[in-house]
Amino acid sequence: MPVTIHDVAKHAGVAVGTVSRYLNGYTLREKNREKVEDAIEELGFKENIMARGLKRNRSMTVAVVAPDFSSFVAAMTPVIEQELEKQRYSLITCNYQGDKEKLRKKLVFLKERFVDGIVLFPSNLADASIDLVQSWIDAETPVVLLDHLIPGIHTDAVTVDNSNASFRAVERLILENHANIAIIDGPEDSYVSQERLKGYCAAMETYNLPIRENWIQRGAFTRTGGYHAVKALRESSNRPSAVYVANYEMTIGAILALHEMHVRIPEELSFIGFDHFEAIDVVEPPLTVVELPIERMGQLAAEFLLKRLRGDYEDFPVITKLNTKITIRSSIQSL
Repeated sequence: MPVTIHDVAKHAGVAVGTVSRYLNGYTLREKNREKVEDAIEELGFKENIMARGLKRNRSMTVAVVAPDFSSFVAAMTPVIEQELEKQRYSLITCNYQGDKEKLRKKLVFLKERFVDGIVLFPSNLADASIDLVQSWIDAETPVVLLDHLIPGIHTDAVTVDNSNASFRAVERLILENHANIAIIDGPEDSYVSQERLKGYCAAMETYNLPIRENWIQRGAFTRTGGYHAVKALRESSNRPSAVYVANYEMTIGAILALHEMHVRIPEELSFIGFDHFEAIDVVEPPLTVVELPIERMGQLAAEFLLKRLRGDYEDFPVITKLNTKITIRSSIQSL
């Protein structure tokens, strides 16, 4: 009975995908390469030369897997593609539409198509796919996480210091003598939401200001969520004098609601939003926003991916947290 790559993987103590990558000409970590080569020699494994030729002649492809095609993802993807194209990698994009089952299906689909690596925007749904993500890593198929981390998954990641970003935004309002400050945050189970809320709470506590439960609104990182969250704040009996909205889509939704309610910014409500894309420049008055280093995030994600594709795992994994900046405009009023 002929020896299969499953037999080689079992004998070497590595994943089947690791053996597959070796046979396809990829560079493995030295330790795993030696294990695979020893197993091949000891078992007398003979690969179908024609099949190998077909595999090696296929194009080199990397996938970007995202929960949506929001402004954030849309701005990041061309940066990643530009870096990958320099090394002749093609890029495909997959949208799992904020659905954990669709995320699993996308990951299985890409693995079956022998995609060389993935840049994953995990959102808060990736916990349901930890086993699949780990199987990619075990097979030495590079996975880089963008924006979110996945607890329990050890791989390269690029994010920002979300807690510090929120702290500085809220502190900016406090320094303008605001004490009644609300936050519109994302889902409770989101890593990014948790970090941004942590920064908000830290700023309020540092300056001995009260944190009211109804001033912490959840907007699900969507325009609709931001719209309804700011309405809830304005309809409460103890209205805040300022609000920090911790995501771009929620920022747009909140502004739409405030315009609909004829709330004047900053005379009636001081406002700090998140992210700076072209659409926000038409808002009057011009908004103070926290800006992410989008271009740098995309460049680093591509660099990490290309480094692992070359078989360089010396510093693996690298988790990089970048700083944000606050662009001050006319949406804050001193009290």
